[in-house]
This record gives sequence, C-alpha cells and structure tokens, in this order.
Amino acid sequence: MKREKLSKAAASGAVALIFLVLGFQAAIFTGNVFRYNRDHRVDTVYVVSPGVSGEKGTRHQAVAEAGGGEYAGGQVSDIQGYMQNRSYGERGSDCAEMSDNQQDILQGATAEGVRRSVVQKGLAPRQEPGYSDSRRAIAEKFSKKPEPETFEFDPNTVSREDLVRLGFSEKQAQVIENYRSKGGKYYSSADFAKMYVVDSAAYARLKPYIKIRKLDLNTADSLELIGLRGIGPYYAHKIIEYRRRLGGVFTSKQQLLEIDGFDADRLEGFAKGVEVRAKTPWFTIWSATKDQLKNHPYIGPYTAKGIIRYKSVADTAFWTLAKLVENGVLTEDAAARLKYLDGSGESGHE
Repeated sequence: MKREKLSKAAASGAVALIFLVLGFQAAIFTGNVFRYNRDHRVDTVYVVSPGVSGEKGTRHQAVAEAGGGEYAGGQVSDIQGYMQNRSYGERGSDCAEMSDNQQDILQGATAEGVRRSVVQKGLAPRQEPGYSDSRRAIAEKFSKKPEPETFEFDPNTVSREDLVRLGFSEKQAQVIENYRSKGGKYYSSADFAKMYVVDSAAYARLKPYIKIRKLDLNTADSLELIGLRGIGPYYAHKIIEYRRRLGGVFTSKQQLLEIDGFDADRLEGFAKGVEVRAKTPWFTIWSATKDQLKNHPYIGPYTAKGIIRYKSVADTAFWTLAKLVENGVLTEDAAARLKYLDGSGESGHE
C-alpha cells in the first residue's frame, strides 16, 4: 500500500515537471516575441499584391511599416531587394549583404507564408537579356545603311548596283530595273520623279545629277527605235529606210512626219527623248549615183535626170545648189532642204 502511494506521487511529480518545462519554454518564446516588438517597434508586415501597388507585371512588394509608418506608401525595403537577389540566383558579389539589424527584422517578421510570398519565383517580371557591348557594336555596324553617293547618271541605263550607291534599296532598284525591262523610258528628269519608289527628298538630292542622254536619230538602230513610245518594228524599219534615202542623215526630228502614216501625235509621244546630232551624209548631190538621186525624197526621178544633165555640161566650179535653182533644175524649197547634201551647211528644214 505504501509502495502504491509512492508510485502515484512520482507520476504526479513527473507530470508537474513536464508542465513546468513546457511553461518555461512558452514563457521564453513569448518573451522574445514581445521583446522584439518592443525593441524594433514592428507593427505589421504586409504582402502587397500587384493590383494594390499599381505596377505592371507580377512584382510583389514586402513593406514593413515601422516607427509610425516610416516605410508607408508601398516603398520596397532593402530586405526585399536582398531576398529578390537571392531568389534570382545572382552572383554572390552582386547580392547585398544584410546587416545584423536587417536579419533580426527578417527573422522577427517571418510568418512562413509571408516569407514564401516574398521570395517566390516570378517575384519580378522576367527581363529579356540585351546585347552585350560587343554584340551591339557588331549589330550596329551591319545594320547601318551606307551614306548615299551622288554622281551623274542616266536613269535609262544606270545599273542596279549604281542605284544602290545612289541611296536606293535593293528592292527600289529592282522596281526601276523592272520598269525599264518592260519598255519603260525616262524622257526627262520629271519622268523619273514620277516613279513611286523615288520620294521627293531623293529626287531633290539627285535632280542636278540626272543626265538623260537622248536617242540620236542618226545613229539609232532598230532595237533602240523600238524602245521609243509608239514605235514598233514596222515604224522602226520605216525610220531607218527613210534615213538611208536622205543620205544617212536626218537634219530635223520633223522629217519623221514625211514618212507615210507617221503623224504628229506619234512624234509627240517620244519627241522629248530623241535628238538629231550632226553627222556627215554618206553621199552628196555631186557624188551620188543616178539611182541614189532618184530615190532621194527631195529629188525624185525627174529632178535626178536634170542634175545629171547639168553635171555633164557645167564646169565643176559651178556645181552649186544656187546654180541648179538658177537653171531651173531645183526649186528654192528643194534646194533649202538639200543644203546638207551640197556641203553648204545643214538643211534649213525644221
């Protein structure tokens, strides 16, 4: 009986000891918490959502209001910056070292859920990596458009490479080349300005250097003539044939109107793009054969006989157009047109 009483007393003592130990530990924990609040005056720890902060992205802010609101207004503390650096895994040398005071604040303010929300992944919007200095320099070097050059050029013949040198892009140069390949012609600088790939600034810069060389009717071949507006193979052949009959030389663009079926509207379509440059005829009245004289548009078979007869009876000193007119072989109008065949100068025909 006595032994049973001792056993109950020991059990009660053990239980009392356990509660004493638990109470002591609870007192220590409670004392630390209140002492931390008293020493550091931490009132509240907030986790501010993106909607409250007003910032874009997924950034959260850990805001500690202390000392009557020293950090009020949603300012990010040094503690948050440290935790962000740690969460992004930046290099140790780049992470801010926490002071003892900051560590105490962090430890005292740590409800586990709050700390996890501060250091969670995706705390700040992900930043795409930019070019390094060397990569940026290389990119700028290859993306920089070369300064446009200025030099005299004919838009009808200038190469695509030279168009790029003049400041046009590869695509713009291709458009100009395509226009020419389809028979397009620039008869004046204003025609070149009408291209939609030639803006007003480019035209103003290049206008003084545009030198459109007109087609010489005395040297043009069939292909060049076909390139003229309104001229096809038929009229190209007619022009060359008429030039041959004239002695190989046009003296005026207006002579084209003397070709059968060739009217003023057709000539007007390309007149600005052609010219007549001086050239010595391949025969003169006095050296021409009878057939050459007969086929000449301004002479014909009847006048050709009179010239040949005059040559046979007159001294060479009197072989002039004036003498032919004086002797009734030529009319004054015909003589004026034939001046270039007499060596007296170009025809007065306009």
